[in-house]
Amino acid sequence: MTDGSGSPGLYVHVPFCLRKCRYCAFYSVADLDSDAAMRFGGSLLGEMRMRLPSDTVFPTFYAGGGTPVLLEPSFWSEVFAAFPPTSRLAEDAEVTIEANPAAVGLKDLQDLRRSGFNRLSIGVQSFDDALLEFLGRVHNGAQAEEMVRDARKAGFESIGIDLMYGIPGQTREDWLKDLRSAVDLGAEHISCYSLTVEDGTPYGHSVKSGDAPVPDESLVAELYRATDELLSRAGYQHYEVSNYAAGRKWRSRHNTAYWSGAAYLGFGPSAHSYDGRSRRSWNRLGLNEYLEAVESGGLPEADFENLSEGQLMLERIMLGLRTSDGVDLSKAGFEGEADGALRNMFANWVSHGLCTVDGLRISPTSQGMLMADGMASSLAAILDL
Repeated sequence: MTDGSGSPGLYVHVPFCLRKCRYCAFYSVADLDSDAAMRFGGSLLGEMRMRLPSDTVFPTFYAGGGTPVLLEPSFWSEVFAAFPPTSRLAEDAEVTIEANPAAVGLKDLQDLRRSGFNRLSIGVQSFDDALLEFLGRVHNGAQAEEMVRDARKAGFESIGIDLMYGIPGQTREDWLKDLRSAVDLGAEHISCYSLTVEDGTPYGHSVKSGDAPVPDESLVAELYRATDELLSRAGYQHYEVSNYAAGRKWRSRHNTAYWSGAAYLGFGPSAHSYDGRSRRSWNRLGLNEYLEAVESGGLPEADFENLSEGQLMLERIMLGLRTSDGVDLSKAGFEGEADGALRNMFANWVSHGLCTVDGLRISPTSQGMLMADGMASSLAAILDL
């Protein structure tokens, strides 16, 4: 049995929500009846039994969605018991579940903690009730604050808060107030996402019809910089373009594995998997299609792709430039040396405060992380990827 290093992280996608938020493009259904929950639970356990490798110690487990806390804590105990006899979660595994403040109370949180979860990721988005109403959230600011306090009472020592900026009607002071609330609540991890217009979402339709404005790009950039300034002063490390942690130990180990190209196994409808080498696959998108595949005794995989060396290198560069640790081109697959064009590009980035460079390692600054996509495209052009 391995010690967990090099083993895949585990992800479970729960597709149920209390209500579909206006901006959300993740696969979910706003319909949870007892029959659907029972069928999904049985199929998820069935898929895990078919696909979980033996003789493996898993370093992370992440339950996302959707709203995974809508499933009973007792179900999650069944999930952890479904591992092969020779496999288990590592003793120090990071075991995360996403939560909506309107979906659980203190007792639920206590039961989730006892079932095995040790990290909570709370989808707050804002503490401002008017902004929450615009987003289509089902909770209010007071419920969000209460949930964080209840999570502490339940024994969660690692709590993440998700916040959103660039929301129409949101001012700079509104955003700073949300950030201060998260800091005052003592969150070990704060994720700050800018609102984006996604095709097929209610918000996307409203933008297309002219009923809702698009986020103001200049204000979004200003709020990004204000975020970095406030949270850095509060002692948080800006370790990924949208993520801050109150010290390295509080970084999301599961998501960090994604960004570093590690292997992961995804279970549930629409979940993706990657073998850590070149093969990426994804499950059937629809809940019914997923259930039918597993209930008939088959795997729910919809399709897969094998990435070329060039695709892998580009992906490692793109993901690495989104993190403060950066990317080492020699470890990303580049076998050459920094020639004139590369050296000139590096010097230009350094002079503009976008990164530091040590040999072939590029470590972006906060401003550089904001420019990560453009920097990756420039690198790809020079490296002919």
